Amino acid sequence: MEHDAPTSLLERNLCADAVTSHAERESMRRAPAWLKVVAAAHSAQARTRAEQGVAVHRITGGANNALFRVEVDDEHFACKLCVDDERQRAKRDFGALRILEAAGLDIAPRPLWLDESCTVVSYPTVAYRWTSGSPLGPELTSQQLTALIESLQRIHGIRPGDLAGYELADAWFHWFGFEPYLDELHGLLAEHGPWLIDAERRGRELYARLGRLVEACAQVVASSDADPRREQVPRRLCRVDPGLANALWCDDGRLRWVDWEYSGWGDPALELADLRWHVSLEALSSAEHAWLRESYRQPPGDPGFEGRLAVWDRLISTRWAFLILRWLWSAHEGPDRERLTQPTGDVVALRARLLRFIERAEQAILEAH
Repeated sequence: MEHDAPTSLLERNLCADAVTSHAERESMRRAPAWLKVVAAAHSAQARTRAEQGVAVHRITGGANNALFRVEVDDEHFACKLCVDDERQRAKRDFGALRILEAAGLDIAPRPLWLDESCTVVSYPTVAYRWTSGSPLGPELTSQQLTALIESLQRIHGIRPGDLAGYELADAWFHWFGFEPYLDELHGLLAEHGPWLIDAERRGRELYARLGRLVEACAQVVASSDADPRREQVPRRLCRVDPGLANALWCDDGRLRWVDWEYSGWGDPALELADLRWHVSLEALSSAEHAWLRESYRQPPGDPGFEGRLAVWDRLISTRWAFLILRWLWSAHEGPDRERLTQPTGDVVALRARLLRFIERAEQAILEAH
């Protein structure tokens, strides 16, 4: 190993107790060479680069990370650079993958190593075995729908403390309280609402409708007996992001999830709500969404699950309208924060989607009554 190799977590993880193949052990031994080639490719914004018997290829997609496929001796691996922020994305990704592997769940790539030293590349980095497959969506077969809900069920079967020696933080998005989500909605309305009024022909109307949605959410929270506090929620492992772009349908007919950078211990009711309202599942029919919800078996020992789910449905359906608003704003004004891959969006399509998402959040209110 070269003397200027990354240290800290990388070196410790090279001695991980996971069972690895000879090719994977050799790949881990050459991890410093990986990082140097990846760093050069990222710095040059190159799609491909080859040095010292290592070839890297930049993979499109993502926003908060930069993903490279690494080829070493006819073996393929993934090397992902993550935005360095309070979410600790690379650490979460690696930690979740290790737990899934230890639990024997073949629904994610095999983890290889984690480097948070930022000595070769300027970002925390995680590496795992490359998983070949095609992202799901927008339309799903019955087999894929079944695999989708079954994978979520298996993920939610893992509880804190089930696996000794494996630590993971609480899921990033699961704040164990309704008020932080209300505060976020009020903040997004205050931040982007004035822009919406000035920039869009129907901006004033849409702003008013968004405001009414937020007030309706506040009323639901105020009137609900549901208790989302951390000590009241039987926490489970949660992905947090059910986007179909991260759900790969593999050649062996299995579903495997990639990008676990938001994952941790969270509220499965919140994750089930996000599965219903996530933008990537917009094309599913009402019957398909109903089937997913009906097919989910809530974890045992959680009498407050349905009450929390009802509130999360209202909050998350409204939140997605605001996320589309922020996406539309970014298409005009540029990225709202640091991103390693700049997302793009068609303004006309986003404008139409914003209206649809406002309408479906309004419909959620009607259905609740």
